[in-house]
Amino acid sequence: MKKKFWSKMLSAGMLLSTCLTLQAQQSETGIVFRKDAFTEVLKESARTGKLVFIDCYTSWCAPCKWMEKNVFVNDTAAAYYNNTFINYKIDMEKGEGPALRQRYQVQVFPTYLFLNSKGDLVHKATSRMETAEFVEEGKKALDPKRSLAAMEKAFNNGQRSKENLLSYALALQKSDRNKCDTVTRILMDQLTEADLLTPLGWQVIQAFVWDENEKPGKYFVAHADEYTKKYGAVATGKIQERLLSTALYGLIRKKDSVAFFTRLAPWQQSQDAGVQRKAVMMEAEYYVTTADVKNFVRVTDKGLQGVLQQDDAGLSFLARRSQYLAAGNKGLLQQAYKLAKRAAVIAPNEYSNQGTLARICQELGNKPEALEAAEATCRLSLLETSKIQKIAQKELDEIKQMK
Repeated sequence: MKKKFWSKMLSAGMLLSTCLTLQAQQSETGIVFRKDAFTEVLKESARTGKLVFIDCYTSWCAPCKWMEKNVFVNDTAAAYYNNTFINYKIDMEKGEGPALRQRYQVQVFPTYLFLNSKGDLVHKATSRMETAEFVEEGKKALDPKRSLAAMEKAFNNGQRSKENLLSYALALQKSDRNKCDTVTRILMDQLTEADLLTPLGWQVIQAFVWDENEKPGKYFVAHADEYTKKYGAVATGKIQERLLSTALYGLIRKKDSVAFFTRLAPWQQSQDAGVQRKAVMMEAEYYVTTADVKNFVRVTDKGLQGVLQQDDAGLSFLARRSQYLAAGNKGLLQQAYKLAKRAAVIAPNEYSNQGTLARICQELGNKPEALEAAEATCRLSLLETSKIQKIAQKELDEIKQMK
């Protein structure tokens, strides 16, 4: 009897242990980040021969939180990173964070570092990205030809073919904008007109061409039909819109109304609702920048009745822009209020909409509505970062002090 009893107890214990193990494995979904000190992580890297992946974040970084909720928990990303790297994450404003931030020149968040066991930088990338791109960055870190350190070494050793320069510039685009500009300029100086119609030239145009007055931009504009035949109207159209946007902003700064409205006309006459929206936004930008309140009111009222009617993001942006440039102009502030109010009606649970409305009402001296919007902003800020929560609370406290 005793043997049967203990046999049953042993079986039950094994079953319980198995269940607990399965539960533990199920609870550890996503990328598993070590919680050791940085030196211990490097020791583990030396022991296993794996690179260290570090997620550099801050408590207030919204893209960091997006990555944590949408990519780090993804099965594909987790399987690759857990099997390939020693994973580590650290707040760049706490503990060892500030020292590591300075050591690896972390300027934006999130930043992803890939280090060897000596702590040497092998690869670096930044920004929010989808799962496939995030996994690809990990693969680049392991590639002796595609890692950032390898490309930097090749560049410094004079290996500056167009292909090498393009790859290096694309990598730097995600990690060091100043160095990216330097490499891009060297690349642009090498490109011939014949290069610009090749697949390499098309990559350059898509990634780096923003000004129609520079050589690649001029060539693209002059050969738009050829690019359309090779790469399609949609892809070509995106470049054309980007170049036109840059040109229009330049004309706004120059206050060249004749040239501005001549260039804007194709957008205004377009049958595409998205292009019409851009036309209204750009025309509104012209009027608010030139302090033409009458025409700003006219064009934004038109937008409220048309293409911006349900566009809370666009309306809220225009409201913030006009408030910023109002300089106490009541007419502009009143229109900013109208735009912000409509944005808050469309999407009342959007933090930025309520925050914009609160600030404009405060500036107009409308305490009751400012207080209502500020209280809504505070409630919505609880879903945001701690830094945003502090900003919202400060705004509410200021409004409460209004007379």
